[in-house]
Amino acid sequence: MNSVKKRKSFKDFLTSDGVAQAVFLIPAYTIFTLLFFIPVLTSVYYSFTDWNGISKETNWVWFKNYAAMFTNPDIFNTIPVTIYYAVLNSVCLIFIAFFVALMLNRKSRITTPLRICFFLPMLVSGIIVGFLFKEIYSPVISDENMGTLNRLLTLVGLKGLTQNWLGNKYTVMIVVVLTGVWNQVGQTALIYLANMQSIPKELYEAATIDGAGYWKQTYHITWKLISPSLRINLILLIINSLKAYDMISLLTGGGPGTATKVINLWIVERSIGGYEVGLGCAMSMVVTIFAFVLVTVTQKLLANRGATE
Repeated sequence: MNSVKKRKSFKDFLTSDGVAQAVFLIPAYTIFTLLFFIPVLTSVYYSFTDWNGISKETNWVWFKNYAAMFTNPDIFNTIPVTIYYAVLNSVCLIFIAFFVALMLNRKSRITTPLRICFFLPMLVSGIIVGFLFKEIYSPVISDENMGTLNRLLTLVGLKGLTQNWLGNKYTVMIVVVLTGVWNQVGQTALIYLANMQSIPKELYEAATIDGAGYWKQTYHITWKLISPSLRINLILLIINSLKAYDMISLLTGGGPGTATKVINLWIVERSIGGYEVGLGCAMSMVVTIFAFVLVTVTQKLLANRGATE
């Protein structure tokens, strides 16, 4: 009798909701632990050492790497560049993607082809984007050898505007940001679009009856009711901008000079090229903490925005 009871209770345990949830969560937690938690703990450990990335020996240097960051002028040169890129990239994407989402939210025959055109770049990696646009922005070497953009300007009679787009410190950041916008606008617009399609149609119908035009409806209804998607997009854009590396590395390598040398380029150069993995890990930790603080502040500000509207 007792054995039957035990078997029954064990069977109930196996078929319980808690076990089912654990079975589904274990793979996710395993991947999170292997790909995020363990690497972060490893980076924290190495940030307190002088490991060069090659030798098996490491010496504990405590906060020496963190102190070195605040006395290295090269780091301070990358901070304004990183902030400039992050702000310009995020602002451009927030507004451009909003208008793209408005266009894709309208019902017409070309909506589906347009969605494909805007969403396809999402599938292209930053490395491929870097290779592709480096060719597009190539300077004029001869009449037969020039980048796609300069060739297009020449064909339409604007040869005077051709230049070395990636070699000019006044244009390089603009074209780098535009390249990032091309690559990320689909993802940002998709999040907006999902939010827009959840807005009740009755609100627009009531506004139309009251005499509000399309742009008034867009501002007073659409823009003011997309706080959830705006919050998500801003957080993703802040994180992506602060961790930018692959596309910029292939496009400019941080040049000309240090015009596009964002913080991650410096970290990789010092960690791999300079054999200072400990210093690179320390800088990574500081960037991670800064991103966390920035995201927290953004969430708070947007939560207040949503509460007041």
